[in-house]
Amino acid sequence: MTAVGTLLALALVGAGLLALFVHWERRGQEHRPVALILSLLAVELVLYDNEGNMPRGIFHPGIGSLDLRLPEVLITLALVARLIVRGGPRSIGLPALLWAATAAWFAAAAVIGVVSHNSLVKLPYEAKAVIYIMGGYALASGVPVRRFLEARLFERLARWSALGAVVLIVTSTNHMSDAVHVPLLSMENFGGLGGDTAAFFVAAGMVALLLELGKDRRSPLTLASVCPLLLSPFFSDQRASLLMLGGAVVTVLIAAIGRTARARIHVSGTQVALVALAVVGVVLAASVIPAAVSQQPVQVPLASRTLADFDTAAKAESAQARINKWTVAWDAARQDLVFGHGLGYEYTYFEPGPNTLETTDIAENLLLDLLLWTGLVGLVLFVTALVVCVVDGLRVWRFHPDPVIGILALGLVAVVIGFVAKGQVESLFENYREATAMGIALGMLRGAVTSTGGLRRSRTLVAEGRL
Repeated sequence: MTAVGTLLALALVGAGLLALFVHWERRGQEHRPVALILSLLAVELVLYDNEGNMPRGIFHPGIGSLDLRLPEVLITLALVARLIVRGGPRSIGLPALLWAATAAWFAAAAVIGVVSHNSLVKLPYEAKAVIYIMGGYALASGVPVRRFLEARLFERLARWSALGAVVLIVTSTNHMSDAVHVPLLSMENFGGLGGDTAAFFVAAGMVALLLELGKDRRSPLTLASVCPLLLSPFFSDQRASLLMLGGAVVTVLIAAIGRTARARIHVSGTQVALVALAVVGVVLAASVIPAAVSQQPVQVPLASRTLADFDTAAKAESAQARINKWTVAWDAARQDLVFGHGLGYEYTYFEPGPNTLETTDIAENLLLDLLLWTGLVGLVLFVTALVVCVVDGLRVWRFHPDPVIGILALGLVAVVIGFVAKGQVESLFENYREATAMGIALGMLRGAVTSTGGLRRSRTLVAEGRL
């Protein structure tokens, strides 16, 4: 297909999607674009373990030097559709104001980057974080959170993602990844279980599990589906996904200590047994069955992978390279601590192993990336917006009159904290799939805060002794 033909096809597809989103907005189905984005993210993460090796196609549209990612296209079109149908927002709360200020400062950092002659190749990728996080927040926060619950979004997402998780656990454990080529879906390493894939699985599994535990009648299928999702970080080829799991689990465990958890979540011995059986089933599927088919000794994936992740020389060199990055990035950040160097800023560090000097634009640390690009101003804005959202989410968990929405808020808080924990050892802003999931989770949290009168009504009920 010629360049003109490709451009025309992209324009027609974009116009069709915009029309579809406008139709959904007018029919009061504004949750569907968010569900579509999350569903396509799940499919993409199963098919492609590494976003950097994704060829152009359905999930990576583009032409010439124009490179697009599906989430940025869908989020932009969905927000445009909302503006067409609803117009601009009539009021804006503190969290939205903080995120808008953060987005504005990112724009200022882009201008600083251009004026400072930073890399114009890297700059656009960093600037797109505004679409993934702030745009995802704006899109999801405008949807009544009950729509997601009524559509059983989290339950369905967990069940379908579990199928992909089981396949990837089996293929990655037994080194069965291979190139697969079909029209518009060329896959160079299908079967690998990447760190961002495992992180998304943890997010889907954690929210689905908590919502299921809040029900009087629970679905054994959903509980079983959660197991491979939460186990996936142990089979991933990146240790960072374990931080995602650890951050989310610790958040839930701390919340479980309080009186609120005892009032809203009840776990029976039967359900614990079902979960344990499902864990055993995942281990059998990943180790015993493939070993029997290939007539090879049985491997213990959880033990061997976890030990290998932390003991190999390659992992030690990777950790040292990250420390070298942090050291150089911190020294560079201190040179312009208040306003930052702007987007697209590059620096050079020593890479052990090949023993070479490498040039990069990322520090592989959420806070250092912000400090390096946007200075203390951008760091304070981002962290303040994040803290406000998390605190509001925890208050919804404790005080919301609807226990289901309270439980959902706890799950979303756990997901956000998990992503932040993982972001301490990688660049969250350039990982568009994780950034999109985090932005949507933050937006859903806002929807939980504003639902049915939000926290104001909850405080009234508490004061009256009705909650």
